[in-house]
Amino acid sequence: MVSEYKKSGVDLDSVKDIHKTIADMLSKTYRNTVIGAGHYAGVIDLDGKKIALHVDGVGTKTLLALKTGIIEPTGIDCVAMNVNDIACVGARPVALLDYLAMEKEDKTTITEVLKGIIKGSEEAHVEVVGGETAIMPSVVNGFDVSCSVMGKVERLITGSDIVPGDIVIGLPSNGIHSNGFSLVRRLIDQGKISLKDYAEEIMKPTAIYSDAVLEVLPKIHGAAHITGGAFTKLHRVTNHGIEIQMPDPPEIFKVIENSGVPHDEMYKVFNMGVGMVIFVSEEYGEDVKRELAKKNFNAIELGRVTNSHSEVRITTHKGSVLHL
Repeated sequence: MVSEYKKSGVDLDSVKDIHKTIADMLSKTYRNTVIGAGHYAGVIDLDGKKIALHVDGVGTKTLLALKTGIIEPTGIDCVAMNVNDIACVGARPVALLDYLAMEKEDKTTITEVLKGIIKGSEEAHVEVVGGETAIMPSVVNGFDVSCSVMGKVERLITGSDIVPGDIVIGLPSNGIHSNGFSLVRRLIDQGKISLKDYAEEIMKPTAIYSDAVLEVLPKIHGAAHITGGAFTKLHRVTNHGIEIQMPDPPEIFKVIENSGVPHDEMYKVFNMGVGMVIFVSEEYGEDVKRELAKKNFNAIELGRVTNSHSEVRITTHKGSVLHL
């Protein structure tokens, strides 16, 4: 059966194969690379100091931003997608650059996007040191925004410290965040979801987790930002098995599923209410949850790391069991 996401123009299996090809090609350039392509961020060794680098964008959420007029959150999204990812390798964001490509000059859009970038950067405590705005008619449809971030690695974490018995802790998401929007837009275009009714919910910005992850960094074994590919992302940080019980998701995900997306596909495309996953030993589990609460995150204990090899076993909020 062809997935709804593939029908929307995104083939996750094909994308995965392309990423592997790209990583193989890029590896030929490595000289001082500690972590190369394929993890949450690249890390280089610069005269004994480890520096994390990453680039990411907002995707087709920008098209709904123009339709709804709710544009500022995309700037926050752009910051969040970058600082959250480098936190997964133990890096604190230091400097950020933005790139805004537009179909035509539009001062309102530029201003709203930059307001969001500044708001997100203030929350993440990262300086915006420059950027680029390009007007490219016939190349860009509407606008596209991406950011690049540089971070200082405080304690390198790759997931190699994760062991069976570790507790899996989830941090709640703010909604859809910035992934799966090709599918969401398709459902809207088909009249299965009312953009008028759900615009505010759909356009909520990605939660910024970097400060919270860095706060507990000395006590954790790994972290995974749940973005494109959703919970298949957990394979990125460990080859151990993982068993988790997912909580009841926010209403917007039920709206999407009821619009015709298969239940199991929801957990391969969307964060389903959990935007960041942290792995921690049982010894520090309660400490970590208390520290995360101080950062205003109601941490949820999802499950455990197991001895089984490479299987992510998810019990959904409906009681179905998925093997990813």
